[in-house]
Amino acid sequence: MGPHLFEFALLFGVLGLAAAVSIWLRMPVVPLYIIAGLGIGSFVEKNEVAEFLGQLGVVFLLFSMGLEFSVGNLRREPKRFILPGTLDFAINFPVGVAAGFAFGSSWLDAVFLGGIVYMTSSAVVSQCISEFGRATRPETETLLAIMVFEDLVIAAYLVMISTLTGAAGEQRAVFVTLGLIALFLGALWLLAQRFQRPLARVISPGSEEGFTLALFAFVLLIASAALGVGLSGEVGAFLAGLVIGTTEHKERAASTLLPYRTLFAALFFISFGMSLDPGTFNEVIVPGVVLILAGLATKSIGGYLAGRAAGHPPMPSWVLGFSLIPKGEFSIVIAALAAKATGEQQIVALTGLYVLSLALLGPVAMREADRLSRWMRSLGGSKLAAPKGSAS
Repeated sequence: MGPHLFEFALLFGVLGLAAAVSIWLRMPVVPLYIIAGLGIGSFVEKNEVAEFLGQLGVVFLLFSMGLEFSVGNLRREPKRFILPGTLDFAINFPVGVAAGFAFGSSWLDAVFLGGIVYMTSSAVVSQCISEFGRATRPETETLLAIMVFEDLVIAAYLVMISTLTGAAGEQRAVFVTLGLIALFLGALWLLAQRFQRPLARVISPGSEEGFTLALFAFVLLIASAALGVGLSGEVGAFLAGLVIGTTEHKERAASTLLPYRTLFAALFFISFGMSLDPGTFNEVIVPGVVLILAGLATKSIGGYLAGRAAGHPPMPSWVLGFSLIPKGEFSIVIAALAAKATGEQQIVALTGLYVLSLALLGPVAMREADRLSRWMRSLGGSKLAAPKGSAS
């Protein structure tokens, strides 16, 4: 126990210092957490306990975002979910595949790279939404809808990839998994729409301690069930937030989880930094820079078009685009799967450089999104053609 106590003391000390420096520099704290992880990664081994608590932080972040999300708006205006999400995929996934072929990769590596370029980091974006006080802005609903759409697409994508890299007999498992996902989503929708009062009674014991434990159990149960059917734990937590958000305990749940979310999310970002190996970046610097520039451009422009398709004015649409830039956990996971499937380790180094750069640049872009949006509009960016049928 002694070594773990010292490691956690060191981790929390570094996190506290990073938070103080972020205030001093007036910049987002997430990039500093990641840089801190890079700095101490050579001296402190990754701790399984810290890594698990960090994953809990991501779960709680997405649960909090789900609490703020309006299911009613999506039900009344499905185009604000389907069309923006489809545009995000149609613009970014093919760019990753094309980049893979341009770099001389095999078709399978190119498909993996498509997923790496496509995914936005829900952990980084959720933290920045909270940090910058943007939870109630109209474009944030569309941003969260796009991230949920990405998670649903990536669930199907990972199932298909496992079939392509495995035995042909696994095709049946693809349809079973997709069927389980549909049943899971349907069950949660029914819970949110028809059983709000019974659910509110279940999670509302008389004491604050009882409420906290019941809430933890519910969030983790839904997150683990999502993993069981082939979704991510993060999207499960988001959906759990949607369900609790329909009950009278929405505000109480948000305030109860806030300190745990803050603490555990910080551990996630520093653990993420510790998992990267900067020593491998020199091997992929040229394709890495090309991919970074492509990611900045396609996510920004794709997000702008998605925002216009959802009916947002030009400036909020650019804010949406800049908010889709951060990369993170899912891209690393896809790279690890690619290395295991093909034996090619270069994609791990390329992904590490790409993710680190956009995980650092993304939060800065989110903080400066309003200013950047005004700049884009002054350059005539608002004259980009909106998809047919969008509001002006």
